[in-house]
Amino acid sequence: MGLTVLGLAGSARRGGNTETLLDWCLGAARSAGATVVKFRLCELDLHGCRACESCSRDGKCVVTDDMQLLYPYLESADAIVLAAPTYFQGMPAVPKMMIDRCQPFWALKYVLKRPLASERRRERRGAFLSCAGTRTARAFAGSLLVVHTLWHVLDVKPVGELTYAGVDAKGDIWKQPGAQEAAEAIGWQLAQENTK
Repeated sequence: MGLTVLGLAGSARRGGNTETLLDWCLGAARSAGATVVKFRLCELDLHGCRACESCSRDGKCVVTDDMQLLYPYLESADAIVLAAPTYFQGMPAVPKMMIDRCQPFWALKYVLKRPLASERRRERRGAFLSCAGTRTARAFAGSLLVVHTLWHVLDVKPVGELTYAGVDAKGDIWKQPGAQEAAEAIGWQLAQENTK
């Protein structure tokens, strides 16, 4: 049975540059035999973390919204691809809110001392894709720090990061030499069997 690759589109702009990178990546994973599941985060009903600490009791979030659709995939997917553009030197509010709502996984791991998944035989892998209109040297530093923390909490090994600065107008990503091939290479890698 093929691996499951979860794709999370974090841009409000449907079919924009960052989502195009994601679609290239997921298309390659699908072609390589993976089962691909994609969510457009801005089309889900998501709310912020309440900091109520209820998840520290049982590892479950008490907020009832569409995070309940995402939690099973975030816990069990063999690979996760987060595609989020960069606004004002960081990721937009909706994907950051989704990451903040991963607090139950943090509670499971660090408060309740329980594994996220029992007897996982595959190493989980992750990739981050982002475009920014700005060309500043550290445009992606804030987003990368957040994503690396997410990977650590979810027991995900980062295997790919694609960041393109100066890509702003819709369709600009098509003008970036090698962008499609790089995204597809990551998708292919995520779809490969890799036992611990």
